[in-house]
Amino acid sequence: MIAVEIKTRSTGFFGAPETFLKRQQQQRIVEAIDFYVKENQLGVEVRFDIVSLIKVGNGFEIKHLKNAFYHF
Repeated sequence: MIAVEIKTRSTGFFGAPETFLKRQQQQRIVEAIDFYVKENQLGVEVRFDIVSLIKVGNGFEIKHLKNAFYHF
């Protein structure tokens, strides 16, 4: 199972969008997914990815970070 956090920014001026996902936010995501997996007795491993989007003209610069964070 893959859980994906999507982070967007209108510009990369202040840094990459993925750097704005703080440890506490990651921990809340992990806890929510852990609850979902246990509650539904799925018995699966979970990979946590981030998709980073920066607005560029009429489109986006897209970066997919696999295994971006994990259980603490």
